[in-house]
Amino acid sequence: MKIDQDIKESVSLEFSRLASEKNKRGEKIISLGLGEPGFETPLPIIEATYDALKNGYTKYSNPLGLIELREVIRDKLLKENQIKASIDNIIVTSGAKQALSLALMALLEPYDEVINFTPCYVSYVPQIKIAEPTAVIRNIDLKREDFSLDWAQLEKKICKRTKLIILNFPHNPTGRMLSKQDLNHLAQMVRDYDLYVLSDEVYERLNFSNLPNYSIGAIDSVKEKVVTINSFSKAFAMTGWRIGYLVANSDVIKIVSMIQQHMNTNTCTFVQKGACAAFSLNQDFINTYKMELSEKVSFMVDVLKSNKGLQLNPPQGGLFAFLNISNMNMSSDTFSSKLLMVKGVATTPGVAFSKNWDDHIRISLTTEKDEFKKGIKLVNQFAKEVVEI
Repeated sequence: MKIDQDIKESVSLEFSRLASEKNKRGEKIISLGLGEPGFETPLPIIEATYDALKNGYTKYSNPLGLIELREVIRDKLLKENQIKASIDNIIVTSGAKQALSLALMALLEPYDEVINFTPCYVSYVPQIKIAEPTAVIRNIDLKREDFSLDWAQLEKKICKRTKLIILNFPHNPTGRMLSKQDLNHLAQMVRDYDLYVLSDEVYERLNFSNLPNYSIGAIDSVKEKVVTINSFSKAFAMTGWRIGYLVANSDVIKIVSMIQQHMNTNTCTFVQKGACAAFSLNQDFINTYKMELSEKVSFMVDVLKSNKGLQLNPPQGGLFAFLNISNMNMSSDTFSSKLLMVKGVATTPGVAFSKNWDDHIRISLTTEKDEFKKGIKLVNQFAKEVVEI
């Protein structure tokens, strides 16, 4: 089977595997690698899923998803995102990754160009190439000083073959948010150049800044050109459940539905019933968790502020911080490997998120609070020791 050179194993999963193997050998490892929420799936979701199993929800469902779940999602989109969608514009998927894959398969044609902001989620580039091997990916680095969008570079990269821009905010791995001004500027470009936007909003509920969330799909003038992707994984600690959703115009949904029928038939039915309970939950649990994430970021800032080898631009949302190691004079892979071997702390090399970001590492904020603090102190200690050598 021919595999494109851009389709590679996930570096973040590989470092997590190495950390897990060291733990099994009895070596104490602090994992600041993968981003799974540090709380359990809320009990009402589990109970609703159990009830669904007992009540016979083990058969096929509509390829678009159960009507009751799509109604819940529709109401959530209107209330929280100001996105107006009918249940026929929503498809329930086996996680956000499948939603991404379906959207790319539906939208991309041979030799289309895709704008991708880097550093980026590790699956974007492979998924584009899986969906359309001839697609041309135009990577644009976020600005290094604050991880904001580089509008000048974006203007230069857009051409007559540009089909799609991929957005992901709150951003993985930097934790950057987008302002309303950013989205309005982007919407103007969508209108000017007749582009699609794929907006990955899986971290929207993990915004621990004082900044509001905005969805580009809420802007009436471009809503028909926006595909919004979300999931239950991050906001409800359901990473292993594999359930997400996609919102798009009728033409895109028609194609996506046909692909779904031949690829997966439907998303697991009893899991869909469990997900119906999610948005009706009291939100105290997520507010408490966001407060914990904010406290961890403040702790990082305080610990690392005097470290000459490391610079931190504090994240505003999501589950990660992207740490600048350019003063360490080593690649991100080398830094992460030595940190794991010498201090027993697992992180993710920045090169996993784009070759231009080999001078950063990603820190996960999800580790238990005391372990996280211990891990950050060890990262700080390691960097100071290397600088002094």
